[in-house]
Amino acid sequence: MDPLSKLIAIEQIRRTKAIYWYAIDTKDWSRFATVFSEDAIFDLREEWRFADGQPSSDLCPVEEAIAAGDPHVIVGSADFVASAAVMNDWITVHHGHSPIIDIETEDEASAIWPLFDYIQKGDRKLMGYGHYHERYRRHPDGRWLIWRWRLTRLRGDGDHPMSTVAKSR
Repeated sequence: MDPLSKLIAIEQIRRTKAIYWYAIDTKDWSRFATVFSEDAIFDLREEWRFADGQPSSDLCPVEEAIAAGDPHVIVGSADFVASAAVMNDWITVHHGHSPIIDIETEDEASAIWPLFDYIQKGDRKLMGYGHYHERYRRHPDGRWLIWRWRLTRLRGDGDHPMSTVAKSR
């Protein structure tokens, strides 16, 4: 891929992620659905463990988690979008900064997005810091779509709305 084509692809990937953040914060689930490939895989295991203060260093590969039926790995964009709708009554603010985007082939790329988010459900509030680890595929219509998605957290201030235990960190 020539340098100009790479820069255009990088900008298209940035736009895809910008739509993701805008749609999740405005609860525009139909727009949110447009940024994922139909066969996308969403690995939420680290997020759930973080929410409950558990380590995530012992996680098996995502393929093994899928085979074992782990409920925190979602296969398919429709199921992920439906699960995200639990946040309809949450206040969310997502900011991503200075991504590392690598165009690997004409149709595949990877990105690491530094993240700050604020999420609130009732009196449970979290200011979170971490990274999205994503893989992208170019759709036949030319759009770059999220194909693999994983969130890691470095720190959280407050009570995570997804936590099954009440505590502050």
